[in-house]
Amino acid sequence: MKISYLILASSLSLICIQTNAGFADTMRDLRSTLSQFNETSKEVSNTAREWTGSRTNNTSNYTNSSFTVGQQLRPKINNLPLYQSADKSGVVLNKLSKSADIIFAGNATKTGLIEVTTEYGNGWIESHLVQ
Repeated sequence: MKISYLILASSLSLICIQTNAGFADTMRDLRSTLSQFNETSKEVSNTAREWTGSRTNNTSNYTNSSFTVGQQLRPKINNLPLYQSADKSGVVLNKLSKSADIIFAGNATKTGLIEVTTEYGNGWIESHLVQ
């Protein structure tokens, strides 16, 4: 009887050792998978950060406008300055009256100037001063 208990105990201990070895292998595989997942997550995060950074660090001076190309606009004030370039400190081509015909040409700056066509030629005006 003692021998059968000894054989039974030995068998159980071998099963436990094999089970523990299998568990250890499974844990190593799991750690490896988690490590690969972590590296992939970092790569995706870095790619997203680069993409977002390139989008927000756009060096273009132009932005979308609420106006549509070809839309007819009217000055809200008399003597609205028509600038030669997209710069308020630039040369003023003419002063537009409230009755001036203005057509939006499609470009707008981040500083609020829009490119327009008038009877005096093409130029730039402040977008908040037209309707």
